[in-house]
Amino acid sequence: MHARFLHLADVHLGYQQYNSTTRYDDFAKAFLSILGEANKCQVDAVLIAGDLFNKRAIDARTLAQAFECLRELKERAIPVIAIEGNHDRSYYRDGMSWLKFLSAQKMLCLLDPIVREGTPELAPWNTSTQRGAYLDLMDGRLRVYGLPWFGASTTRLITSMADALSRARAHEAQQGVEYRVLMMHTGIEGEVPRLHGLPTRMELEPLHGLVDYLALGHVHKPYEVGGWIYNPGSPETCSAEEVDWPERGYYDVEVESERIQENDENLSPPRHRARLLANPRRPYHRLKFRVDGLDAPDLLIEGFVEFCRYEAAARRAMGPSPVIEVQLQGVLNFDVSALDEPRLEEIVKAQFQPLLVRLHNTTRDVEYDPDDEGLDGRDRSNWHLLERKIFEELLARDARYRPAAGQWAEELARLKDLALEGEDPAVIASRLREARARLLPQPGAPSPEQ
Repeated sequence: MHARFLHLADVHLGYQQYNSTTRYDDFAKAFLSILGEANKCQVDAVLIAGDLFNKRAIDARTLAQAFECLRELKERAIPVIAIEGNHDRSYYRDGMSWLKFLSAQKMLCLLDPIVREGTPELAPWNTSTQRGAYLDLMDGRLRVYGLPWFGASTTRLITSMADALSRARAHEAQQGVEYRVLMMHTGIEGEVPRLHGLPTRMELEPLHGLVDYLALGHVHKPYEVGGWIYNPGSPETCSAEEVDWPERGYYDVEVESERIQENDENLSPPRHRARLLANPRRPYHRLKFRVDGLDAPDLLIEGFVEFCRYEAAARRAMGPSPVIEVQLQGVLNFDVSALDEPRLEEIVKAQFQPLLVRLHNTTRDVEYDPDDEGLDGRDRSNWHLLERKIFEELLARDARYRPAAGQWAEELARLKDLALEGEDPAVIASRLREARARLLPQPGAPSPEQ
């Protein structure tokens, strides 16, 4: 069997980043560009591993964007298979999410297995109930399983899913299944340092050999592990930190279930070739300007003009107007009230002709000298460690947070960064609720399958 599919995740349709309608449209354009490749190449399926939408309560325009993007694939009979991510879930357990609505409209197939006593039932997709754990393609030879977002229960579900897959192995062989994909909306602990509460690589190992391709979402950084675990990253730039991962986008996967190319070194084990491709997206540049040694406002302005002129020349290229984020760093040797931030923004606009300018003043005055027990507060490279230490000390004063003060400190630092980056307050609140559920477990709380 030869098959080809695209794997993407974390599209975040409907994200009006920095309150910009243009950025809102950029997320739809990124999605549309990938689906355009699916049409062009006539792939056998498109897999969306969660977070198609940015929030649970979308508006009519966002829904219209989803319909428009998916319409041509439906007309060409290219199946789109999806799972719900943490941003897609309905507010109430028995409610209908917008992904379920799209599934009911036959714009995609939403895999959502029934979970009983902590174990997913591996039932096939049922068009009447719009429910099922898997969908068969290629006359039953390619099987796609799906597990939606389960939050803190994910690790437990991995074990029970592996047990269920192991029991189903003989039946799969009788049905003629040659290749298995499992979609999950989760990441791997440690891939992004500040993102905690995810399964470890070893906790995913029980699935190894039971599925040929583990299609992940949730973490916006692209990575792959062991020739069988793949995470494509976010098609558009949801936060400034993602600028460091320019190769993110989607995977173009070719499957050869019969080993007819044993001598092909480019055929990654076991029976597929997965290429990570970067889709077209709006340029987003994050720049760092140090103010050290610029002892007067006019000297800082002069230095900033030269800095922007150099950086703009290095990035000069045809394409959409970029988003520019500038961080002012270092020791400010004059009163901060004399720092003309509007003037700095005008300089950025003159040099880059950007869509948006984001200016963050993280400088400190010359007298800043904290007692940090070995951490040099004047060294910006250690600033995040100092911040974490301060958070941890404050949290340790409260008995409720003391046992996990270190984890809470990391979580608060990330929430602060998201707020500074202009993240949707609902997303920040959702992350805080997840942290509370993970770090402050409530006795008798219902499990996700109940």
